[in-house]
Amino acid sequence: MEIGKDYRYNTDIIGKTKVHSLDSNYKINIKTSVTYKGKDPDLDYHIFEITETDYHLEMYEDPLIVQITEMTNKVCSIYSTLEVGINKKGEIARIYNGDMIRDKWKGVKEWLTNAHPIEAYEIIRAKEYELTNEEMEIKSIRYIHFLYQFFYIFGKEPMDEGSRSYLRREDMDRFGAGIVIPVNLSVSEKNTEHGTDEWKVEGKMIRDEKMIRRLREFAKDNFMHPEYLVKGKYLYDDRILLKSDFIITEKLGEFFYYHCFMDTQLEL
Repeated sequence: MEIGKDYRYNTDIIGKTKVHSLDSNYKINIKTSVTYKGKDPDLDYHIFEITETDYHLEMYEDPLIVQITEMTNKVCSIYSTLEVGINKKGEIARIYNGDMIRDKWKGVKEWLTNAHPIEAYEIIRAKEYELTNEEMEIKSIRYIHFLYQFFYIFGKEPMDEGSRSYLRREDMDRFGAGIVIPVNLSVSEKNTEHGTDEWKVEGKMIRDEKMIRRLREFAKDNFMHPEYLVKGKYLYDDRILLKSDFIITEKLGEFFYYHCFMDTQLEL
């Protein structure tokens, strides 16, 4: 990417979650601006400024979740502009505009206190603690939809198409249990007839007994076999992302299901 140039992306997200008997379907549209600012002169990080210019929740079928969604989106608004350092693994390793984020939080905290004084108490308490711990804050923002997809294969050297070589990555479960899921990840690359590079990524859960036991305890199902799958296709032109399709699916037995499809395109 050209240093200092503004790249604008449109992302459509279609998702479905099931927790016990509650099914929720949603559609979200996000517009994002990405600026590459070069490398940190002191650390081996690539610096990106990422600004969410528009967020539209187009559909959410569960009316009981509307209030929670409103509060969550308000909290996330403090990250509408992020200046982050990305390491070789494609992970957010540093936040450079922490002072700006904390200034925004003061206004969001006041809004939450006035709009939802009882319901927002635990949200405010948790966020106040998170903002005092950069490592915990970074873990939280890594899973913002656009960031998660955009940097998922950053720094991963693609193998030849058809290769069975694998890399290891750690993802987080999608139900808020705080359980790390180890993933076997394969990345392949091919040149298209249009002169662009097409990268494909596929990931499957590594069968770790300790992790499986924790997921079973969370789902209260001692016999279920958890599933976690990732699949994506990225189209690049000289390392500039033109388009990507990305799917995450997690299933914990009969009562927990998560599926999310993200489609991102560079706006020309």
